[in-house]
Amino acid sequence: MATPDAGAADGSFYFYRPGRPEPAALRLLGDAIDVVVTGLAIMLLLVMFANVAARVLLNSDIAWNTEFGEFVLLWATFLGGASAARRGAHMRITEFVEAMPPAWTRVVELATRLGVITLLGFLVWYGWNIAQGTMEQEMTVLHWPMGAQYLAMPVGSGLALIYVIYEATLLARGEPIPQEAFMD
Repeated sequence: MATPDAGAADGSFYFYRPGRPEPAALRLLGDAIDVVVTGLAIMLLLVMFANVAARVLLNSDIAWNTEFGEFVLLWATFLGGASAARRGAHMRITEFVEAMPPAWTRVVELATRLGVITLLGFLVWYGWNIAQGTMEQEMTVLHWPMGAQYLAMPVGSGLALIYVIYEATLLARGEPIPQEAFMD
């Protein structure tokens, strides 16, 4: 597990670093995802706070608050899923796998990743079709294309797919995967 001091030494104190080095492109992509998710969370908090303040002080409502909140929350959810895939932080039940002999553990872990790759590929394909089919529809208040909201699913799933494929290649080569920070 990377210690805060180790992160500070490479100028990345505030960013997640797995115990094993990531390729530079994956590290930069992961950092960008983390920055965007953090930015979305801050925007959501600010807009929701402004709406509550407007309700209390002005007895009025920010009309686009709900649509904007749904939009941001959807994007933060799928991008957060990609961030969790990078960290190996998605919930897993590992008791059975850990009780297996090491050779079987690797096979089961690889098979699991291949199943996840298949599922994420389906989400990218299906999500892209939904987004493309709804680009002509507009949100009621913001007048943004509905497809821009639905685009969160294929984009977030595609980003998660990158990290799961990376894990699968590590497993196929017999290398450890960067999940040690979340194992207990």
